[in-house]
Amino acid sequence: MSYRQVRRSTGPNNLTDRITLMLRDDIVRGKYEPGERLPAGKDLGEAFGVSITVIREALSRLKSDGLIASHQGKGVFVEDDAKARPFRLATSEGPGRSLRHIFELRMGVELQAATLAAERRKPADLRAMSDCLKQMEPNKNSFEQALVADIAFHLSIARATQNPLIFSFMQFLQPHLYESISKARASSARKAQTTQIVYKDHTAIYEAIAASDPAGARRATRRVLERSLRRLEKEQDEA
Repeated sequence: MSYRQVRRSTGPNNLTDRITLMLRDDIVRGKYEPGERLPAGKDLGEAFGVSITVIREALSRLKSDGLIASHQGKGVFVEDDAKARPFRLATSEGPGRSLRHIFELRMGVELQAATLAAERRKPADLRAMSDCLKQMEPNKNSFEQALVADIAFHLSIARATQNPLIFSFMQFLQPHLYESISKARASSARKAQTTQIVYKDHTAIYEAIAASDPAGARRATRRVLERSLRRLEKEQDEA
């Protein structure tokens, strides 16, 4: 078992979000197969560099989502695939079409999430977003750390809607978030100027939400998604 230790954030909830995100990604991507036993909580805590309390909270969230289950005296196991993922998204044909479909789906969900977040966000939500932005600052952290923070940023916006259904759906979309955001970040990382633009665009989303500006949050979110898609489609055309 190999993990990069997670940088501590200003809020424990944000730290738990990140651990949950990383473990969920491992399960969804097949690092831990259905029926496989997860490492002990103590071992996970040491691997991530966090307390056992954070690990327990992350595991509790994954249990609530139906991804894992505890078996007394045996440990924590990944649930059977059918039970862990009762709903699936249809797979688009061809990488280009699939990518555009993912961004179109994100556009529909995340524009509404940003709008509601600007209307309903709480101080704790803003702190979580701000902490993610700090981890996303260009040339400050590794690609992996910035990627995790980027995904956590979008999830923190969903949480700020105060609508558990929107947040749960965004969690469900995580494999697709990972795919689209990781590709977009890999693309922007090739040019320092683009990396700066990406960071400023995300900051604009935060600032609009902090200012309780729903229209501004919606515009800023649309700008992030449209620019990411354009960059990736241009690369595919040139490949």
